This record gives sequence, structure tokens and C-alpha cells, in this order.
Amino acid sequence: MFVERNNQYSVVCHTRVAEDCLENGKWFDSEEEAQDWVEEECWIFSGEGWICLKCNAHFMRNLSQTRRDKGLDSLLPDGWDDDLEVGINTVR
Repeated sequence: MFVERNNQYSVVCHTRVAEDCLENGKWFDSEEEAQDWVEEECWIFSGEGWICLKCNAHFMRNLSQTRRDKGLDSLLPDGWDDDLEVGINTVR
């Protein structure tokens, strides 16, 4: 979750799926400061790690494909996923 370089700490993006992924946040003197920064920047904690806003936007634009890839589309009644085919507009 954290990477250390030259006594500086940064939080790593857990997924790194977006082409423009930040890969890691800003560098700080402590892990606590690095975590505070990602929280203030609204990165999302998945339970496994932090997801940067660029990767979250990528997931949201591709939600129906992600759902199909994970085999979750069969959990919804027919037609419920139709509006996700074109994607979801994200707020930036």
C-alpha cells in the first residue's frame, strides 16, 4: 500500500488500470501524511488498497464490461444493465 524512497512515503494506486493512472500519490515524511493526502484527494479505499481517481473513473466508464468480466451480470434481471452500455458520465 505504501512505497518508500529516500525516507519519503507515498500511497500506491492498487489497481493501475487507467492509461493515465497516477500510480502513486505525493511524497511525504510519514505514512500517516501520505494516507491523509489520499483521503483529502478522495482516493477510494477498496479494502485491499487505495484506488486513484483516474482508475475509479476508468472503472465507472466500463462498469458493465467489468461486471460481465467478473460474471456478475447474471445476478441482475434482463435489461437492468442496458443503460450502462454507454457508460456513466463522471464528475471531474
